Amino acid sequence: MGIGHLGENLIFLISQPRAGSTMLQRILGNHPQIHTLSEPWIMLHPIYALREDGLWFDYDGRVARLARIDFFQSLPNDENDYFEALRRMTVYLYNQALISSEKHYILDKTPRYYHIIPELHRLFPNAHFIFLLRNPLAVMISIIRTWTRDQWLLLHRNKLDLVKAPRLILEGIDRLKDSCTVIHYEHFINNPINETKRICSDLGVDFVSEIVEYGSFDEVLWLHGDKSTIQQHFKPDPDNADRWVESTENPQIWRLAKDYLSLLGDNTVNRMGYSFGSLQEKLDVHKPISFRLWFTYPMWFLLNGLDWTERCNILERRLDRVIELLGDIGIINTFREIANELKKTNNTES
Repeated sequence: MGIGHLGENLIFLISQPRAGSTMLQRILGNHPQIHTLSEPWIMLHPIYALREDGLWFDYDGRVARLARIDFFQSLPNDENDYFEALRRMTVYLYNQALISSEKHYILDKTPRYYHIIPELHRLFPNAHFIFLLRNPLAVMISIIRTWTRDQWLLLHRNKLDLVKAPRLILEGIDRLKDSCTVIHYEHFINNPINETKRICSDLGVDFVSEIVEYGSFDEVLWLHGDKSTIQQHFKPDPDNADRWVESTENPQIWRLAKDYLSLLGDNTVNRMGYSFGSLQEKLDVHKPISFRLWFTYPMWFLLNGLDWTERCNILERRLDRVIELLGDIGIINTFREIANELKKTNNTES
């Protein structure tokens, strides 16, 4: 047994970063039938090769995109042939990774796969997807404590993890429906036995109670994932559920938590399985005095103020558009076309 052509025995674990995915990965990876290793990230590059946005090139990306489209059109099944080739390549790689483990399933835990859920499902319709959700305020504060570490101007690096990931994960859950398992971090750490049983049942493997105590197994040294706090515990710790509240004593973190909750909105937060109102009440209880908030950064500034990558991408696309028009229709008609596009944009926004 191994990974089948359409993703049989393949498991994807997807979440926001800092949502507890390494803990769940360690637990499932201890199962006698499930193999896992670090975070492969191998699906992002070949899938993003099909996209117009989100990439930087040392070569002319616009020409490369046009050449790819032209090449695909020469194939019998157009883009479907690319997906078939990608499917064969990655099935081979996953099965090669399985050889030394002597296990039958492989779990790919790469949180940033939230960017490519539809494509993953198209490639591997028979794979099983596990979506791990966690209180978004706990996720944000964990990102700050682990990566930003009070260097507030670095928070823009995680803009997509904070703003885009929840929406894309919810869309993925809606898309996959019965072919996925949804786990809430807080439920899991309070009921690890029952939740692990549920996952094993969905995967079609026997439940093995010993795997929940992940600290009793050999320590795994991985390049990616939680390499610090995961080793402080022997098994899931229920106290972690509300530990994020302690950090809101810091006025800057409280400000960011308040802003982030408003940014996500009640619809997204409630759909994730959390109470927008309850989280708001917890923040209100710990609100610092107004004077201390005067010296804090708002989230909109930290997420967008230094995000030059996005701005450069937008500028590059606009310049490409102008250059393309100049070559096709000349200077005068180019200005007319741009003026019409701006007029349409303004009408739409108004």
